[in-house]
Amino acid sequence: MLELGVGIIVSFTLLGIFIWAVRGGQFEDNKKMMDGLLFDSEEDLQRAVEKERKVKELKEKKARRKESIKE
Repeated sequence: MLELGVGIIVSFTLLGIFIWAVRGGQFEDNKKMMDGLLFDSEEDLQRAVEKERKVKELKEKKARRKESIKE
């Protein structure tokens, strides 16, 4: 019973903190997202494309290894 009581108190406390943060605008950062789009340089975009390409290659290598192990 003690664990249940403590768990309920902690849960409601965390829920209250979350609701307080949402009402206070803690998670609203629309300006940052827009500024990020406006001020991205060409180098940043090229790095992002390169990173996506590397991730895709690694996933393909992993899939090929799994296939070769199954055979």
